[in-house]
Amino acid sequence: MGFKIEINSILRSDSYPELERGKIYSFEKQGSRVFFDSIPVWLTNTDWTARAEISIISQTLENNNLKGSFRVDYIYQGDEQQALSNIFVRMYAGLSDPNIYLLSDQDEYRRALDNGTLVRDSLQSEGFIHASPRSQLNRIANKYYRDKVQPLILVVDKKLILPQVKWEPATGGLYPHIYGPLNINAVTKIEEIFLADDGNFHL
Repeated sequence: MGFKIEINSILRSDSYPELERGKIYSFEKQGSRVFFDSIPVWLTNTDWTARAEISIISQTLENNNLKGSFRVDYIYQGDEQQALSNIFVRMYAGLSDPNIYLLSDQDEYRRALDNGTLVRDSLQSEGFIHASPRSQLNRIANKYYRDKVQPLILVVDKKLILPQVKWEPATGGLYPHIYGPLNINAVTKIEEIFLADDGNFHL
């Protein structure tokens, strides 16, 4: 069995209220993922606000604890910072959410309760069930669920899902794909959604 090194491209931390270009800062984080040491890395706050492009100067991994230092190469400000922050939220915020989300209609949900699992045609055609981060629910609801009667948001606890879940690129960012029938006991909450007076969902 080969040794696998996993790579980080983003350092998330609220430990740097002030940054200065060219200055070197220390960092420490839990986990086994190391950072790129030959290309720039992004520094963000824990809410995914883009702060800076940084270069890793040193890093040491020991007992699942990564310590090192980085140099600030470029600091994001104004519209550029906002635009990049929006991209990070769209692409990655779902990864840190303890839940993933599915839109469903009432009939499908009742069948899933009766059977104990939620199954969709996409399992046969694509090999997985499409799920979503919360940030993409409004787009999906307006694209696919306007004609459904009393559609639902199914809130699914990641830790309770029995099939494998892979985060893979699709329109608008990274999406969780469930590679098997979804055990319905992983659904911890349902939320009813309704069209607004303008004929759209505003989730």
